[in-house]
Amino acid sequence: MHKVKLESVRRKSGGRIHLTPKVPRSGPVTTLCSQTLADGSYAAVDAEPDCANCIRRSKDQARISGAFFAQEEGSELLRLSLEQARARKPDLRVLPRPGAAKERPVVWPAPKPPAETVPDRVGELVTRGFKPSGEGVWRSPQGVIVRMRKHGKEWRFAELVFEGSIVATRVEDGIRVRAGDVEVSPSDAGLEVQLKKGAGR
Repeated sequence: MHKVKLESVRRKSGGRIHLTPKVPRSGPVTTLCSQTLADGSYAAVDAEPDCANCIRRSKDQARISGAFFAQEEGSELLRLSLEQARARKPDLRVLPRPGAAKERPVVWPAPKPPAETVPDRVGELVTRGFKPSGEGVWRSPQGVIVRMRKHGKEWRFAELVFEGSIVATRVEDGIRVRAGDVEVSPSDAGLEVQLKKGAGR
């Protein structure tokens, strides 16, 4: 790294050694401690400075810049600045946006298929309490399987399967069959298949 070089100057009569941006060949010189030495009253020296104010101010970049420009040595500062810029390697890192670490991606729940809507009635079957188990097949809570068959546009009762006791009772319009929690009864339009009253609740 290039550093601004200050020169040491002292009165010819002796005294403290001061710092200045450049000791001119002629004319007055102003030191970093703001003393102006008249033309011919000073000389450049190779010794280290001992003026406490000059030493302290030599660490202040703003004071040094001001002193260079006051002596019309600003071009020297510009040259040094350009050399520093050329020597410096560019920092090409991608810096995150402020607050980027706080942001979290929104996690959306996976879409669920809409719940399958079951009609209240499928032909002769009252579906309340039954679960569909395939095309035309329904299962009751107690495991009674009811198969329906399509006749034209209407679904009609075809078969009842149950591994348990089945009770068939003669009624006025035909026979009522009870298997587990399912009841098959005659109706005006044919048959009606439904869960027994109080079952499946």
